[in-house]
Amino acid sequence: MKILSWNLGHQTREKPLAAGLLDAIKQLGPDVLVLNEFVDGPTRQSLYQGLGESGFAWRLVSDRVGRHNQVLIASKSPLLPGPMRGPDMPGGAGASNFLHVQLENFELVGLRAPAYKTQGELQLYWSLLSELVTGSAGRRMVWIGDLNADPDRPRYVGGRTLRSLEASGWQLPRPTGTWSFVRGTRIDHALVAKELCLLSARYVIEVNGRLVVSAVPGEGISDHAALEIHIQT
Repeated sequence: MKILSWNLGHQTREKPLAAGLLDAIKQLGPDVLVLNEFVDGPTRQSLYQGLGESGFAWRLVSDRVGRHNQVLIASKSPLLPGPMRGPDMPGGAGASNFLHVQLENFELVGLRAPAYKTQGELQLYWSLLSELVTGSAGRRMVWIGDLNADPDRPRYVGGRTLRSLEASGWQLPRPTGTWSFVRGTRIDHALVAKELCLLSARYVIEVNGRLVVSAVPGEGISDHAALEIHIQT
């Protein structure tokens, strides 16, 4: 089972999708696709049509709260909405950037950790998210997305929390590849329950020799690399 997570860099507006997005997804061939920093709307019909033509017959999008962005999950096998809701943060960003789905052999949460500015907000968000992850222990779960945190930089609350979850038994792969965000940071990650077999993880910055990541607006598909993991369910 191949899961592909990708931050589209759309922030809070329904901006045009980058040329080449559907082709890159088709070339990478995931079984499950998770798009974050996604904003739903009427201009997305061509995306949905293209995903359907590529075999993604099922899809769900998180509820939008205010002007916050969303998470899209598309699958080539049946999926159902799950009952979990994102961290209940002031303003609703924690809920809007969170989607729990149930597939045949495992559960999946796609998310983006909002880029909170104050230490109080960061501490609260990571405390609430940690409670959710810890509460799902023992289930066949995958948590994946742009976490705006690096477990190898534990002096920050996000990295420290990820390291703590890893110590408690969650699989936290260090994807191959130098970075996941064009500033040179590794902030896109997955937490995989020990009940699942994690086979590999990598950051994808090119597809068939073509770079798909760029810091220059409009030059690449996104300013994030795609995170690809393989699991055996």
